[in-house]
Parts: sequence; structure tokens; C-alpha cells
Amino acid sequence: MLLLWALGIFLAGLPAMAADIRSYHVESEFQRGKQEIRVLTPNNYDSSQRYRVLYVLPVEPGFESHYGYGLGTLKEMNAHNRHNLIIVQMGFEREPWYGDHATDPQTRQASYIKDFVVPFIEKNYSTKGNTDGRLLLGFSKSGWGAFSLILKHPDVFGYAASWDAPMFLPTFRARMKDVYGTLAQLEAYRPDLLISKNKAHFLHRNRLVLTGEMGWGTSSPTPSGKSHTVAAHELLQREGIQHHYDNTLRVEHRWHKAWLEPTLDALMRLTQAK
Repeated sequence: MLLLWALGIFLAGLPAMAADIRSYHVESEFQRGKQEIRVLTPNNYDSSQRYRVLYVLPVEPGFESHYGYGLGTLKEMNAHNRHNLIIVQMGFEREPWYGDHATDPQTRQASYIKDFVVPFIEKNYSTKGNTDGRLLLGFSKSGWGAFSLILKHPDVFGYAASWDAPMFLPTFRARMKDVYGTLAQLEAYRPDLLISKNKAHFLHRNRLVLTGEMGWGTSSPTPSGKSHTVAAHELLQREGIQHHYDNTLRVEHRWHKAWLEPTLDALMRLTQAK
């Protein structure tokens, strides 16, 4: 761990590669083996300024791209320059579901982001370094991850956006057991349960963006029988939680600028709201 932080100090002294995606291979106590972190900075990155960081959460292990490449799509959109953001995507050894395993200390995906990736970025780049400067974005299982992370750690992450994601999964789906281990552990990270449990942090300021549906629709039923996006919207409303909601974004279930652009725009408007 000390060696890695020493590496971080060394990297901090290097100039950022303007508009290029820089790759780091790192080791941590939260994942097995080396994992990759990729970072995109604005073209005019200036270490004397403090930037917000958008954490783009993947839906596949490593940097597999069956469902596209989030960071690459955002770069094509010029999002890093248009919104003056540092944009980060991290890889995981296992299918990402954004929880910590009940018994395996090297399968702690939530802790990896919160306690390793975020400090690593803030050590090596000029960031706001506070809740207001940390944004989460995802879709499908990574949309679950964006909401789960901010709802569970509202004092760490400031804003989160999710498109076409499951929010009500009381049982294991799609290799969830590999990440959580037990259903009791899953309950600690379920967005639907966290919405009610931690609503006090979201009653007075809009911090959440919820958009669209396609793949998750009603393929895995919610308690109301409605789609996950609609059911989550209704739950947020019942709990009095402010959120931006737009269920008109219906495109292919993958990283795609047709949903990314309006969803990210809505997320950035929240950061500017008084």
C-alpha cells in the first residue's frame, strides 16, 4: 500500500496529457491483482484550478466493451471540455455490482471506489476534493451502482445519474452472488431499501438523476409490477426525495450518446443549482 501511495506522489508531479486518456495499473487490498484506472482531463487542464470528477461506472469486468465504452463515448462527446470535468473509469476483477462481499476481503467493489479510486484521483489530480466535486454515472448494473453508492455514502458522493437500471432486486441476478456473498449483504446495498433508509440526506437538495428504460423495463418484476425506472421514480416521490426524472430516453441498452448527453446535462445542472 505504501509503495502504491509513493507511486501516486510520483505521478502527481507529471504533467497531464491534454485530451488523452491516461492509464494507471494499480494494486489495492480491495481487489485481486492489478486493476486499471483510466483518466481523461480537459484539454486546458490546469493544476491551479480545482475540477469536479465524473466517475463513469462500468457494466462489465475490466474494460470489456460488449456494451460499449463509457469513457470513450464521453470523450467523443467532448464532455470533458464542454463540462470542464476530469472523467474517470475504473476496472474490476469481477462483474461489477458495486457492493462489498460479506466474507471475501478482496471482493470489495464499493470500498475500492470510495477508499482507493477516489483518494488516488484526488492525490494525483487537482480536484475539488469534496462531496460537491464527486459525481457518479452509470446504466444497467452500473446505474444500480451509482444510486447504491450515493445513497449509502451521501457524505462522500455529491450527485449520481442512472439510466435504464434495476433498482429492485431482492434476489441474486447475473453473478451478483460473486460480489455480495449473501442476501443479507445484498440488502445493505439495495437502492430501493437505501432510498427509504437514508432519505434525510436527499430531501432538501436535488442530487439524483433518473432517466430512461429499455433492457430493464419489466424483465425482472418490481413489487408494483412497473418498470424499475418508473417504480424507482414513484418510490422517490413517496419519500419526498427531489430528483430529475425523464423516462423518454429509449435507445439501445449500451453506452450511447443519445441517453448519455441529456442525462449528463441534467446531472451537471444539479451541480449549478443553488
